[in-house]
Amino acid sequence: MGHPRYTGRWRSTLGLELVMHNKSRIRFFSFSALILALSLMFFGASSHSSTPPARRPIQWGLYQILWRPRAYAQQIKDESAHFASKPHYIMFYRDLGRVYPKGPIDAIRSQNATAIVSLELWSWHGKRKTSYLPLIIEGNYDDFFRQWATDAKSHGQRILFRFGFEFNGDWFSWSLKPQDYVKAWKRVHHIFQDVGATKVEWVWSPNVVSCPNTDDNNMHLYYPGNEFVDWVGVDGYNFGEHHDQWHQWQSFDEVFGDTLKQFSDRYPSKPIILSEFGCAPGKPKQRSDWIHDAFDKINRNAQIKAAIWFNLDKRREGEPNWRIDVWPESLQAFNKTFAAPLSSDSTSTR
Repeated sequence: MGHPRYTGRWRSTLGLELVMHNKSRIRFFSFSALILALSLMFFGASSHSSTPPARRPIQWGLYQILWRPRAYAQQIKDESAHFASKPHYIMFYRDLGRVYPKGPIDAIRSQNATAIVSLELWSWHGKRKTSYLPLIIEGNYDDFFRQWATDAKSHGQRILFRFGFEFNGDWFSWSLKPQDYVKAWKRVHHIFQDVGATKVEWVWSPNVVSCPNTDDNNMHLYYPGNEFVDWVGVDGYNFGEHHDQWHQWQSFDEVFGDTLKQFSDRYPSKPIILSEFGCAPGKPKQRSDWIHDAFDKINRNAQIKAAIWFNLDKRREGEPNWRIDVWPESLQAFNKTFAAPLSSDSTSTR
């Protein structure tokens, strides 16, 4: 999670100049202008840009922390019961020291959802300040990834795979080295291809703002190339006004607008997933309004195919309580937008 601190503004102007040389022309143009204005009033209102488009089937999901693998299916079931429809995706984290998570993926599939596996490129019980990228590049983890790929192929379940996410943020040891990151990504991707793990979909997932926000840490320097990426993702949060001196209350556009525009310009053929998003509790109506606005903006961007709410209380780690049910109003807003059932909603689209 980073420090999104930018505001995107754009302006549209239209200039019109008419030069007339006598009174008859003035009367003619005035009458024409009147007719034009009346036409716009009566016939243009129906196509006004503020009219929301028809709702499209945006696939939504949750981050569900994985504590006890054997109880994971029940945890997902209990959590999903809060919502008006079942999530399409459930996301969880793994590290370099663990076997392919067949059990948790099966638990997610039993709830009619698809797993998003977010792999942290370090060992949770090892040295977190040391970058593992050189070891991956040199082949020290080839056996580890080949076993993951083999297990994924034999398992036969579709998963989304977030390899070393938020690489442009200085809070992870695999960050700030774009060339090494791309080399590591390509090496591991080749292993999965060689094994034939074709149901693994690769999600490239930067933080919404690079930290530090410098030219040599531009998020796009970490992009390995279209042939190695299935989804482009982005992690971003509205931390609210009371988190720290770097954050303030931000609209959805203020958090995501600039980055989503860059994605549309640079990667127009790739589906976009909001791989982590959330909003600080704020006040009840303030947060529910943010959710409605976020859904409207996402609904208008046809390239965005999925959005994953980070559904965890992180106050013990010094972050906001991201849980959607902090306020009844925010849960209700979510159920009226992202989780609202669709008549066309079915497992065939997942």
